[in-house]
Amino acid sequence: MKKILTFWHLLAGLLLGFGLGLAISWIIAPLELTDAPPSLLRTDFKDGYRALIASAYASTGDLERAEERLATLNDPDIITALENQTNRTSTNEDSPESLETLNALVIALKGESPAKQITNTPTPFYTQTPQLPTKTGTPATPTITFTPEAATATLTPIPINTRTPRATTEASLTPSTPYILATQDELCSTNISEGLLMVYVSDASKKAVPGAEIIVEWDGKEEHFFTGLKPELGNGYADFAMEANKSYALRLAAGSVAVSGLGAPPCQDDDGNHYWGSIRLRFEQP
Repeated sequence: MKKILTFWHLLAGLLLGFGLGLAISWIIAPLELTDAPPSLLRTDFKDGYRALIASAYASTGDLERAEERLATLNDPDIITALENQTNRTSTNEDSPESLETLNALVIALKGESPAKQITNTPTPFYTQTPQLPTKTGTPATPTITFTPEAATATLTPIPINTRTPRATTEASLTPSTPYILATQDELCSTNISEGLLMVYVSDASKKAVPGAEIIVEWDGKEEHFFTGLKPELGNGYADFAMEANKSYALRLAAGSVAVSGLGAPPCQDDDGNHYWGSIRLRFEQP
């Protein structure tokens, strides 16, 4: 009889403990999931995050926004951290564009001079304009002139009152291959934050492209954001939080067709509750 009572006491204790555990975890102190802050990133990921911030500043010139983003890394001294990364970048012979944007951001933060604008210098092209002499003309010594923007070779005969046919050939730069919209989907999932514009960018070999600048416009406003700021979701991923009942237009700064009429789609869960879904866009190089 004593053994039977002990068994029921043990079973009652297990059930009571199980019930208390469920009450605490579901009602009293439920688990809250939050995104990890950038300050918890590894050192190499922090370097990549700073490089993307410098690239964004070089594009927008918004120094205050860059300072806010750098502050999320919780560095003791923001300028010292940037200077140390600049030294590491020059030692490792990384991309010169990345080194230049980091230096420009350091200069702007110190307030020494405005940040240097980063531009691509086009390759000089050549224009040749020959002037053909006629039977009655006297050929003259050709004159050759070179300028930084273009090199021009001109053959100029001196005969008077003669017809002079002209032929001009110009070679210009070929623009980089733009991106195309590969797919566009509406997503209804309670596991995704409401009203997100989810953008994925990849090159022609299907490889994710970090640091791609994306421009979104709505109601006369404009916002720039970049891929690669959430490496846990992919180097070619970026997202933007939409407001309900707003229409947005989105395009890639490197070149793409603008996708307009974007808005959070209405969704409904299994219990009949309404919420706002998300839109997924995939851009690729052809």
